[in-house]
Amino acid sequence: MKKKSIPLVIVLFVCSTFFNVGPRTLPNLNIQTGYITVHGHYEYWDNNGALRPTVFGRVRIFDADPAGLRRLTDVNGNNEYFTDANGNFTSGLILNSDPADGGGLDIVVLIYTWNSAVAVTDGTGTIYDFGWGTWYNVTDGSRVDFSLSGVPQDQIGAWIVFSYHCGIVAGWNYVKTQTGYETPMVTARWPYGNWPQYWTNGTIDLPDWACWWPDTILHEYGHHVMNSLYGFIPPSMLQHYINLRSNSTTAWAEGWANFFPLAVFNKGNLVLGINATTGKSIDLEAPTWYTSGWDNGDEVEGRVAGALLDIYDSHNDGYDTFSDGFTHIWNIMHTTPCNTFQEFWQAWNTSGYPKQPALMAIFQNTVDYRGRGDCNADGIVDIYDSNILSAAFGSKHGDSNWDQRADLNYDGVIDIYDALILSHNFNHHYDC
Repeated sequence: MKKKSIPLVIVLFVCSTFFNVGPRTLPNLNIQTGYITVHGHYEYWDNNGALRPTVFGRVRIFDADPAGLRRLTDVNGNNEYFTDANGNFTSGLILNSDPADGGGLDIVVLIYTWNSAVAVTDGTGTIYDFGWGTWYNVTDGSRVDFSLSGVPQDQIGAWIVFSYHCGIVAGWNYVKTQTGYETPMVTARWPYGNWPQYWTNGTIDLPDWACWWPDTILHEYGHHVMNSLYGFIPPSMLQHYINLRSNSTTAWAEGWANFFPLAVFNKGNLVLGINATTGKSIDLEAPTWYTSGWDNGDEVEGRVAGALLDIYDSHNDGYDTFSDGFTHIWNIMHTTPCNTFQEFWQAWNTSGYPKQPALMAIFQNTVDYRGRGDCNADGIVDIYDSNILSAAFGSKHGDSNWDQRADLNYDGVIDIYDALILSHNFNHHYDC
C-alpha cells in the first residue's frame, strides 16, 4: 500500500439545498438573540483512501482577535467538544460579543488529534490540529455550519494513527466497550524513528510508513494496554520472530500484542508493515502441529497469539471447537499480571472458566498443558484415552488415522512408547 496524495475538500453549508464557496452562517434558526452556535462535520482519509467520519476528535472554538486567537466558552461552561460517531459536533450557546474589535465574533474552529485515548504528536511534541479560514462578524442568532472532508496532506498519517476505524482510538474503544476499562492515554509520535516501538512511559513511536498499517499501530498499542494493566512488560529479547522460538517472556509479551489487533478487528490474519508499500501477512489461525517453518510451544509468540485467538474466536479448526470471546481473557489480564503464557493459563485454570475445550484450543496451537497421558484433556486418564490411542496406533504423521492427541512423546509416531505413557498414568487425575 502506497502513501496517498489526497486533496482536502471543504464544504460550507448555507442551507440544506445549496452550497457556498466561502464561509457563511445559517440565519433564523431561533437561536437566542445575542448568541450563536457552531456545528461541524469532519472526515479523514483512512489507510485505504476512503473517507471516514472523524470520531472523538477534540474541537475548540476561538475568536480571532487582533492579538491572536481567544478561546470561547459556551453558557454551560464548555470550551471544547468532541465529535460523535458520525464525525459531528454542536456547541452550546456562545455569547456573540467581540470587545477586542467590535461586531460579531470572528470564528475559528480547530480539531485536534487528542482525546482521553491518545495524543498524536509530531517529532517536536506538537499535537496535530487543523481548521479552515475565519467566519468574520457572525450575525446574532445564527449557526456557523461547516463540513471538512479530508485533512491536510502532511497530516493524513496522523489522523489514521489517531482514528476510530484503523488507529489507536479503535483499540481504546474496543477495550472500553468490551470491558468498561478506560486505558490511560498514550502519546503516539508520528512520524518518528525508523521502526515502530513502544516505551513504558506511555509513548509509541511510529515511522512515516507505519501509519498505513493498522495492525502495526495496534500491536504497539497492545503493549501499552499490557503495561497499563501490569505496570510492566515482561522482559523481551531484542530480536524475535513470530514463527520461531524466543523465550517464554518474549513470547507472552509479543504474543499478546500480536493477538490484540486480531481481537479489535475480529480476524485471524495479522498484517504488519515493513515499509510504506510492503506488508507481511501472517495467518495465525491456520498454523498447527507440523506446520512448515513454525517452532512449537509457548516460547513461540505466534503460537501464543494463535492460542489466545482460538480461545477468543468462533472459528472451529482441528482440535479447537472453543468460542469464548474476549471477557475471560481480559479478566485475567486485568487481575493477574503474568510473565508468561503458562502463568496466564494457571490463572485460567484456577478461575473456574471452561477448561477442557480451552486446553484443546491451545493444543491446536502446539501448546500442550494436558496431564500426562490424558489424550482428550478431560482431567483423567481412562478408557476414553485408551480408545483414542488404539484408533491411531501404528500411525505416523500424515496417515489417515493419525491423531496428534495420542502422540504423547511428540515423536511423530503413535506406538508402544505412547501406550506405555498412557498405561503408566492410567487412572491419574489432573487439575491442569
